[in-house]
Amino acid sequence: MTDLDPAPFRVKGRAAVPLVASVVRSIGEADLSALTVEKGSKAPALKRLAERHHALARCLASGMSQGDAAVTCGYSSSRVSILLDDPTFQNLLAFYREDTQRAYLDLHQRLAGIASDAAELLSDQLEKDLEAEVGERKVSIGQLVEIVKTGADRTGHGPQSTQLNVNVGIAARLEAARKRVAARDKMIEGECEDI
Repeated sequence: MTDLDPAPFRVKGRAAVPLVASVVRSIGEADLSALTVEKGSKAPALKRLAERHHALARCLASGMSQGDAAVTCGYSSSRVSILLDDPTFQNLLAFYREDTQRAYLDLHQRLAGIASDAAELLSDQLEKDLEAEVGERKVSIGQLVEIVKTGADRTGHGPQSTQLNVNVGIAARLEAARKRVAARDKMIEGECEDI
């Protein structure tokens, strides 16, 4: 096998192309002021809404991030940005946002109504139970309580928990651990010297 010089072989990327520049003319004040003028480059308006447009609008209306919606629907992030500036797509997005909001409010109202009815039944049942026999109950108290808890939770009135982590005496425990390690190291060294 012969030794090859690795210099002529590229291992990454394209070959470097030398940069060539030439001065055509000098820049004047008129050129600098022209930079502030809008060039008018704008994407053409949507002529037809495809199913992908509807899918993207539904994803965005549901609260999905632009990046996730782009990946889900097969768009690039820049295309999603362009679509968000399009008036037709903005109307479609507004339609789906309103539809999503309406569906949420409808479900929210239904759950609140069910929870309210269950709370009222629970109150009535408790009053009747003071006078009635156990076998005469139609819905158990436990079932009514679960209905009230579930409805309250889904309507923003459920129990809330807070998590609290407290590290008490961490410095003292760390120092004690260091001392144990140092003592163990001394003990191991002492045993090695005896051998």
